[in-house]
Amino acid sequence: MQKPLLIIIGLLIYANIAFAQTLTVYKSDKGVQETVSKLIEVIQADEKLIYFETVNHDEIARERGMELDSTRSILFEEPTLSTTLLQCQPSAALDLPLEIIVWEEYGDVYIGFMDPKFMKRRFMITDCEDTITELTNVITRISMDALRQL
Repeated sequence: MQKPLLIIIGLLIYANIAFAQTLTVYKSDKGVQETVSKLIEVIQADEKLIYFETVNHDEIARERGMELDSTRSILFEEPTLSTTLLQCQPSAALDLPLEIIVWEEYGDVYIGFMDPKFMKRRFMITDCEDTITELTNVITRISMDALRQL
């Protein structure tokens, strides 16, 4: 009786890993600061979006005597979509505001974000498919527009 239970537990663990959240990543041909500036410019140019702040993780690390390659988090929101999502599932606020990260790794610069479509599974959202799809479209469009303009 224990062996089937262990197999089931193993399959559940595998399923959780297999369906883990996916980080969407694009490579930038410019440096971290230029890439961050362009992303902020694109966000601020869209009157539907609210730009909150950019967290400079490497500066915070330096202030504590630690080293970290350039790493920034850009926090922003599309308030109508975010509110609609939270009306469906308030716990989704854990993944809001939306965040795009820009980091340098081995001399290359990348833009990355968690695709909002994974919120559906993460927070067991049974509705709001259109809202989640639109959030995915917003964060992808911002990233692609910034890369095209660099």
